[in-house]
Amino acid sequence: MKLPVAFTLRQASVDDAPLFYAVIDRTMREFIVATWGAWSESRVQEESREDSSSPNAQVIMVGNVTVGVFLVERHSTHIQLEQIYLLPEYQRLGIGTALMNSIIVEADQHKIPIRLRVVAVNPAKRFYEQLGFVVTEVTLEFFFMEKVA
Repeated sequence: MKLPVAFTLRQASVDDAPLFYAVIDRTMREFIVATWGAWSESRVQEESREDSSSPNAQVIMVGNVTVGVFLVERHSTHIQLEQIYLLPEYQRLGIGTALMNSIIVEADQHKIPIRLRVVAVNPAKRFYEQLGFVVTEVTLEFFFMEKVA
């Protein structure tokens, strides 16, 4: 079994909005256009500003290189995975699995589920299924998924 690439997390700030935008652009543009027919530059920039300024947002680092973003909201009833985006060249190196395993352990300790949504055309759905998530709701745009503790 291959060990994951070593990474660290740091707190995000609004100064990271361009990074959030760049990561979403590189990882999600194709799926957004396929789902909604267009890419809204202004909307993605605004959402990037909002997300990067969240107290729950973190930047994924490999050494001194920013490689992705991670946004998790913790509620008393569940953990909500909002974003886990890794630049393509840092995908399939074990980083995403390690991050997900960390929140799986946390959810198990608190005996609460983890919830997320994935754009229906995004093959990441298989990644979540391999981690034990199941689809709880389907819309035209999304699969809503959950892993029960």
